[in-house]
Amino acid sequence: MPLITQTQNSQPHGKPIELKQKLAIDEAIISSVGDGLIVTDKEGRILLMNPAATRMLKQDAKAVVGKDLIDTVPAADKNGKIVPKENRPLRTVLATGQSFTNHAANFYVRSDKSKFPAAITTSPIILNKEIIGSIITFRDITHEKEVDRMKTEFISLASHQLRTPLSAIRWFLEMLINGDAGPVNKEQAKFLKNVNDSTLRMITLVNDLLNISRIESGRIIIEPKPTHLGKLIEEVLEEVRLKYKSKNQKVVVSYHPNLPDINVDPNLTRAVYLNLLNNAIKYSPEGSEITIIISKKGNEIISQISDNGFGIPKKEQYRVFQKFYRGSNIVKKVLDGTGLGLYLVKSIIESSSGKIWFESEEGKGTTFWISLPTSGTAAKKGEVSINS
Repeated sequence: MPLITQTQNSQPHGKPIELKQKLAIDEAIISSVGDGLIVTDKEGRILLMNPAATRMLKQDAKAVVGKDLIDTVPAADKNGKIVPKENRPLRTVLATGQSFTNHAANFYVRSDKSKFPAAITTSPIILNKEIIGSIITFRDITHEKEVDRMKTEFISLASHQLRTPLSAIRWFLEMLINGDAGPVNKEQAKFLKNVNDSTLRMITLVNDLLNISRIESGRIIIEPKPTHLGKLIEEVLEEVRLKYKSKNQKVVVSYHPNLPDINVDPNLTRAVYLNLLNNAIKYSPEGSEITIIISKKGNEIISQISDNGFGIPKKEQYRVFQKFYRGSNIVKKVLDGTGLGLYLVKSIIESSSGKIWFESEEGKGTTFWISLPTSGTAAKKGEVSINS
């Protein structure tokens, strides 16, 4: 059966187009597609593999026909582990009829066991409201991944080089403010404070960029230790006490007295709590209340941080964890902010085998939930720790 049907059944001169010619046209079109293309039946067996797919996968187009796609073309995650059959999108697509696009790029395994990163879309083939198979299109994104790696390395290098002069600027500013170079009048002190505040914002931005580049490049060290999340949050609250006290805000903390320790990297988890609490303080009005609840639910420890702040506009909520996103309702109210904090938080949580989600209503506040497995986080070798 041809995959593409002809809307006209005659040539310009009125001669009927023969079935063989229609099939030849279909085959020529499929062969000319630059992306890899694989068609399966409803059982996931390969019916067709175009030349681009056979070239990228190093397969024989005729030899693979009738074979199970998942067995023939294994997929691996970013750590090189083979993705289990039940986790492959093909199973879900054939069962539900819903398309699946993986922009994050799994790795396809070639016949010679080598791997390449691929952007993959898996879609059902539906005839008369019945799923009769699937079509998988993919492309090799090795070049894009290499460009991303080079950009990440550049950001890391640039950020690292910026830290030294910024630290020196801050040090000299503190000396001037403290009068080490002689007394300063009120007007001079005001200017120096503004310069110092801007320098601190720049240092925060550089540190965030540096930490993000380290996580994205896989260079960050993960050193899990038995950690009591209730005690950790109390330590973080001490760090931000002056901030919420200056806004006359009230922070309520609740956790079970028998909350178990879990193996997580305390430095990474501290950075998560610090970012979320700083946001809750910064984007909540004076005199408001911030609530922190840590509880155990099944095999998870769940941290909840709620505020009564500006909230996130509903139409923008899909962008919350994107780089440089700041809500349109707050950019004019709160000038200070990089839009990198929540992206960093999500990256840390995912690298710690956890999950993060939120609910928010504009003008009423936001609640973030963090779930970490009681089994803990796996250790990972790296080159640097966060904020080092």
